[in-house]
This record gives sequence, C-alpha cells and structure tokens, in this order.
Amino acid sequence: MTKKIVFSAKQDHAVVKKLITKLKKIKEFDLTLHDPTKEFFCLSEMPQLIRNTDLLIVKIRNECSIDLLHYAKIYNIPTLHDVDTVLLCKNKIALDYKLRKTIYEHKDALTKFSIPNSWNQTLSDIDRFKKWALFKLPIVIKSHYQHDKYNRFNFLVQKIEEVDKFCERYQQFLYYDVYIQKFIECDGIERKIYVIGDKVFGIKRENPIYIFLRKKPEHIDVSLIEREKLEITEEIVKLSKILSKELNIKIFGFDLVKPINQDIYYLIDLNDFPSFKGIPNIENELKNFIQKYVSSL
Repeated sequence: MTKKIVFSAKQDHAVVKKLITKLKKIKEFDLTLHDPTKEFFCLSEMPQLIRNTDLLIVKIRNECSIDLLHYAKIYNIPTLHDVDTVLLCKNKIALDYKLRKTIYEHKDALTKFSIPNSWNQTLSDIDRFKKWALFKLPIVIKSHYQHDKYNRFNFLVQKIEEVDKFCERYQQFLYYDVYIQKFIECDGIERKIYVIGDKVFGIKRENPIYIFLRKKPEHIDVSLIEREKLEITEEIVKLSKILSKELNIKIFGFDLVKPINQDIYYLIDLNDFPSFKGIPNIENELKNFIQKYVSSL
C-alpha cells in the first residue's frame, strides 16, 4: 500500500539532499517535497497533499515549518515530531526546564550526567545585569531560540567588561530575554551525540569556545572543525533512550562536555533533527528508520 509522505526541509542541506534521493527510491512512498523557505500556503486552501498525507516530516528551518506542524496538530495529521516537541526543543529555556527535570527524575540511572547551572535574564538594564553577573562569571550567553541560525550565538563572558562587547555586537537582543549557562571548564572536547530511533552515533571535536580562547579569531566556522568518531558508551545509550522517551523525540542530537577532574559529563545542548555532520552514510540510517516507522503506522 502506497503511503503519502510530505518532507518539509531546506533541500540544499547536504544530508537532506542525500536522504531525499534515498526516499525517492522507496516504491511504497508517494513523496512530496516542501521547501519552507520558498513555498507558502493560502490558509483557506491548504493543498490536498498536506491534508491527506500519511506522515509529515519536518526539519525545522523557519516559522513556516512551525506553522505546518500546528496545522498538522489541529487536523490530526501524523508527524514524525509533533509541534509541542519541536517548540520545546526550539526554546532553550523551556528545554532547560525539561532536561533538568528529566535528569533529576532519572538520577539513579544517570549518575554520570548533569546540567550546568543556568539563568533566564534580560540585558535591557546593562548596569543591573553586570551587577547580577559579576559573581557568576564565567558565563556563556546564548540566544533564547535556536532554530534561526542567523540570530543564534554563544558568547563567552570571562570578565565583566566583555558584556559591553556583547551589547555592541548583538544590539538587537538587548530587549529580549537571553539564556545563560555557567561556563564549564572542560577538557576542551565537545562530544556530539546523534540519535536515530534506537541507534546512537557520535563524533568528537574541539570545543569552539576553546578555539576562541586559544586563537581569538573574529569568526569560527564550526563546519570546518575536524571531527573524529566517538565511541558510544552504555551510559550514553541509556541517556539517549531516556531523553527520547521523555521528550517524545525520535531523531535528535545532544552535546556533552567533560569537566576537568570530574568523572561526569554535562549535557549542554539538545537539538531536534540535527545536521549529523561527520557521521558517514548517515542518510542510509535515516532512510531505514523512516521506512520502518512509516510501515508501523
């Protein structure tokens, strides 16, 4: 029986392009592609292909993607990730609440993992912010929302004067809430974990903040940082399964750092449908998972 699949994603993404090629070859799929940066809808005349789809897969790119997931929820259209899950992953502060609660509720099983101390703050009153931040340094200021790559940042503040540099560089954010994490002094390695169903993959790379501390470049292109395969431990698999269940998420990635002189890992970020950069032939794993998932509907 043919299944109607709508895949909404920016189609120049390297992994997405390869995945689309694989999905097109599945005879049981009637695949429709939607680019949320180019194709929009008349709200009173949603296309038949959207209304009658058997599965909507969205790789978040912009608000159009979120709108599509809202529509799917209202009209009971099956989705790989529902709008509640995606909105949770989009909002760093809401996500922090959920991750912190999850780690606490599974503390007996997740003894190797923790969450950095964090805060929700505004910079609209700079002097007040500096007084608040002075005794919490070093901190990392992060954008509240993480799906917009043009307005996404991680800014390390080691000295209070560096707040002025942040304000100069990111003036448009001074009237919005920001997400702040305590900076974890670590071994300088970022461990990026990728999950597809019950399979877990990983790479390790130098932490971009440590590259900045060492070289002080004006800009760091994280896509150019060398990556190596990361051996996945039983503890990481256990964490992946718990996160998948608690967040109702099937394809996702998260970042771990290991603090100096401590035998634990800090979970510092999580992202729905990540880039999977550095994982060879990952499009095959994605295709196999989607094909199996559709057959179970």
